[in-house]
Amino acid sequence: MFLQIIYLTILFIDVVKAIVLAGRKNLSSQGYVLIYLLVSFLLDLYGHYKLYLGERDFAYLFNYYSIFLIVFFFLYYSKILPKFKKIYWYSLVIMLVYISFFTKFYGQDYDNRLGILVCFYFITNTLVWFYERLKNFDDRKITDDPHFWVSCGLMLWSIFFIFRAILMFFLQEEDPDFLEILKSTQYVVNIIMYSLFYMALRKIETNKIQMKR
Repeated sequence: MFLQIIYLTILFIDVVKAIVLAGRKNLSSQGYVLIYLLVSFLLDLYGHYKLYLGERDFAYLFNYYSIFLIVFFFLYYSKILPKFKKIYWYSLVIMLVYISFFTKFYGQDYDNRLGILVCFYFITNTLVWFYERLKNFDDRKITDDPHFWVSCGLMLWSIFFIFRAILMFFLQEEDPDFLEILKSTQYVVNIIMYSLFYMALRKIETNKIQMKR
């Protein structure tokens, strides 16, 4: 419970920071990250509230949240990597077709395949960004680039989620105690990820750099 509170607090701080930043400038200055943060916070807050009530009838919402993540970060990375925009469009269409025909996104339970798909999509996007950023080297430090912090956060979260998702069904039967440890560790990973997002927002504020290259 303690880790959950810290996680939600960090995410809430990110939302407030993004709102303040949007008030000073505009949503485009932060790559519309506020929309992602706000949706994530409200969904997680609702989920924890339902768990507090002992109700677990909200899992299906994360299916639609996974689709939202794919579409949002398609827009995010296609904007900062315009030379790959056509490829991003093709990949988006392929993923949406796959989701429509080969997942149960419309079901009442969370389809783990959606989470894994999101993770591979994040990893691919972040690797392409790192490759392009390092290939097109300039005088600005990579750590001064807000995209660096966003990409690091997404990469970290994706790698751990894949690890946890692959082991989940095996551990449910063989080692449920270790599965609980992984669930707790997921909150730690979430805390780190949204701390990195906060760093991205700080870089936008201090460097006055818009979220585009």
